[in-house]
Amino acid sequence: MKKPLPLNEDQPGMGQFYCLHCDRYFSSSAVMDEHFRTKRHKKRVKMMQGDAPHTQLDAELAAGMGEPDNGPSLRVRDVAMGL
Repeated sequence: MKKPLPLNEDQPGMGQFYCLHCDRYFSSSAVMDEHFRTKRHKKRVKMMQGDAPHTQLDAELAAGMGEPDNGPSLRVRDVAMGL
């Protein structure tokens, strides 16, 4: 069974009825169940189950934090000396 969420007086329904996919709180279980049957919710669930558009590695490479790929050395002197 699902572990209950901590009580939060600032959220609707004391923060107990939360939809992770849509990032929404609901006032009651009935309202949340009704939300689960909507087209918008089903579309978000399907979208989240698909491939992730980006990964942490993509973000690091874009920020220049990943491993650099400078290609092979093109210095003729190093190749001729056998280094």
